[in-house]
Amino acid sequence: MTTNKNKNQPKWGINIQKEIKDLMQKYNLSQEDIASKLGVTMMTIYRWENGRTSPRSRIMIREFEKLKQELEKK
Repeated sequence: MTTNKNKNQPKWGINIQKEIKDLMQKYNLSQEDIASKLGVTMMTIYRWENGRTSPRSRIMIREFEKLKQELEKK
């Protein structure tokens, strides 16, 4: 039987929990704001932020990174 030894290990080389919390604080965004910009549900952002799940694809991580870059340019 194979088990995940470290559930908190960042997937895709990014700690999505920390990144979401940082964006929300730095740019005064809500879960709904981030969800809308990424084209996912607010529940998805809630789950990522609380470590219940993580993005399943590298494409979503790229979209998240693009969002971060766009916000940093403003």
